[in-house]
Amino acid sequence: MKKRSTPFSSFIIVILSVVLLLPLFVTLLNSLFRDLSNIIPEGFTFEFYSGIFVESGGMAGAIGRSLLIAIIPTLVLLLLLLLAMYVVQIHYPKWDKYLDLLSKIPYGIQGVILAVSIISLYASSSTFLSNRIFLLSCAYGIVILPYMYQGIKNALTTLEVMPILEAAETLGASRLYAYFRIIVPSVLKGLVATILLSIGILFSDFVLVNIIAGSYYETTSIFLDKTRSVSGHAASAISVVIFCIMLILTNLAGYLGSKETKKAKTNTKMEL
Repeated sequence: MKKRSTPFSSFIIVILSVVLLLPLFVTLLNSLFRDLSNIIPEGFTFEFYSGIFVESGGMAGAIGRSLLIAIIPTLVLLLLLLLAMYVVQIHYPKWDKYLDLLSKIPYGIQGVILAVSIISLYASSSTFLSNRIFLLSCAYGIVILPYMYQGIKNALTTLEVMPILEAAETLGASRLYAYFRIIVPSVLKGLVATILLSIGILFSDFVLVNIIAGSYYETTSIFLDKTRSVSGHAASAISVVIFCIMLILTNLAGYLGSKETKKAKTNTKMEL
């Protein structure tokens, strides 16, 4: 039986919603009106939105660069983790706890510490390791490692991996082939949700890209910081665009993740 919400709890929820949404609402108003000095905003315009996209190398280019530097490390790390979890689950199950422990280490590494450490170690190298974009990609891989590992692990737990691989092996397929042709496609929705979540985390990064790459690689966060000193209205427009992109990514990840969870519960009930 569901408990009815009391008027006090509803009031608290309304107050919290207003407090959380008020900064976004004010930012939206600042991006749509020229003057907010009066009670009623004046000078409605879309000029600030058109300006950030029309400008040469503006918002569109920054979004493309942000997505590129977020997608590539995510996909590379996805492949590496799938291979690592295959080896651990199939050949060395006792190593799972150590892999789980190692994946949680980045939680304790702050962005500034990570960026400064990477620059100190590799920036003076005469090899490809000194390339700032390469260093940024590696740093992003470290940042999203805990989220990627946990997401992949949760997706794989929805299936009985070993029985499926053993059945495929009796039919003449290798375990590695069956893993990537049967197991991975079966949990694809969960993997896509994990990918979207990781891309969303990297898309809004400012600390790492500012310290490691700086203005050499202008992402949305760098573009926002540069525009902020020129026009507060344009900076608000950029903030709204970034929020909308993040909202789309997180909602897609949440939707796919909830479908994967329902699938896992259905499989569990069927087994019982």
